Amino acid sequence: MAGWQEFSGLNRGYVLELYEKYRRDPASVDAETRAIFEQWTPPAEAPVVHDAIAYARIVGAARLAQSIRRYGHLAARLDPLGLRAPIGDPSLLPDTHNVTDEDLRNLPPDLVSSPLTENAENMADVIRLLRGLYCSTTGYDYNHVFVPDERRWLRQAAEGGRFRAPLDPISPIALLERLTQVEVFERFLHRAFPGKTRFSIEGLDMMVPILDEVIGEAAESGIRHILIGMAHRGRLNVMAHVLNKPYAQILAEFKEPVSSRSFREDMAWTGDVKYHAGAHRALTGGRAMEVVVSMPPNPSHLEAIDPIVEGMARAAGTIVDSPGAPTFDPTRSLPILIHGDAAFPGQGVVAETLNLSRLPGYRTGGTIHIIVNNQLGFTTGAEDLYSTSYASGLARGFKIPIIHVNADDPEACVEAARLAFAYRERFQRDSLIDLIGYRRHGHNEGDEPAFTQPLMYKAIRSHPTTLDIYAKRLVSEGVVTEGEVEEWHRHRKHGSRKAT
Repeated sequence: MAGWQEFSGLNRGYVLELYEKYRRDPASVDAETRAIFEQWTPPAEAPVVHDAIAYARIVGAARLAQSIRRYGHLAARLDPLGLRAPIGDPSLLPDTHNVTDEDLRNLPPDLVSSPLTENAENMADVIRLLRGLYCSTTGYDYNHVFVPDERRWLRQAAEGGRFRAPLDPISPIALLERLTQVEVFERFLHRAFPGKTRFSIEGLDMMVPILDEVIGEAAESGIRHILIGMAHRGRLNVMAHVLNKPYAQILAEFKEPVSSRSFREDMAWTGDVKYHAGAHRALTGGRAMEVVVSMPPNPSHLEAIDPIVEGMARAAGTIVDSPGAPTFDPTRSLPILIHGDAAFPGQGVVAETLNLSRLPGYRTGGTIHIIVNNQLGFTTGAEDLYSTSYASGLARGFKIPIIHVNADDPEACVEAARLAFAYRERFQRDSLIDLIGYRRHGHNEGDEPAFTQPLMYKAIRSHPTTLDIYAKRLVSEGVVTEGEVEEWHRHRKHGSRKAT
């Protein structure tokens, strides 16, 4: 049968079932199927099936694999604090599909079509590899994407490891240095301006390297104008380390007037950010590229900036200097919207903006959405924030692929950023990263969060920072030494002091 390799899982089992029916009684199948089977026999690697129990095992194994793909994110380890255990799902268990571990070991790996089968000897290996991927510190949530080509691309990208090492190199030292910049800057502000409202990024430090990856990928693809819309959480750090706004200028604006504790949400910046192709993958010799990255002021409330950034991106990508009507080129600009985990499901302007995303007169060729998910909305826990399973639930209704990722796994966050941009570049549609972390201090550094969330903040007080976790891992792997880590700390502290 031509195309046998295109069948997998349930479909492959169904073909074998039909063949067995034909073998026992050719008249039991229709004439067209009978004509095919007269010229075809199952290949040697196909399982030999002689009874209904064996059929059930094949179908059960295939269904288990499909369930892990679809619902594996429900068992993923997404909370860095470990306070919210994964809810799981019965369909992730072999018993639900009437198969045992022994059954899986006796079935061939190619019952499902996946790059993972290349390293598997049987279905037990495939299930183990699928669990390691879909139930890890990343939760791939894309089965609500109804376009088959898009869903197939997302599955192949995840299971083929297209955007993670070793296929797509990551520079651990550069990532560690970046996390050092982010953390030292926040700790300097905490010491230098005690009680001053700054809406720290601590607990979600990986937001900055994620932006680095997205902007680096955009620059290499030819995009030259990037617009970032965000509220207050992490705004100072993003301006300093992504838009390259000078420390001295940030601090001068931050502490004026000296007696005020209000946060300047109208602080804005447009910077010419220089990148070298391949630099974020530790490749050298790449061509220099310059990208204009803009963060418009957001003096209104939280998500009010969303449609403004989309409109600016649409304008930046519209060609008006040639004859005829203006035309929009999505390769000219990229909007990035950074949302709060309470504001994304809670403010109507988010849904209104998403509703415009695929309309011809408003589309921007895809937006990268990042939810900075500290699992708190001011003082309210996630269980009282939204009726959906995740803060990102709204995006499912707009068929936007979602990547939930644990903010304490830097390399998983890098992969999420690369996958999100690659999907946007290929299909010119929105993608969303649900960056799940925590908030190390109170809502505005001036309040005591343990009054309303005592258990969470007991855990946070003893929880190491993302930098500490990653540095310890790289030291244990021999990538860096403790002395090098300490030297980077000293260097960044000195730079922060000089800015004052």
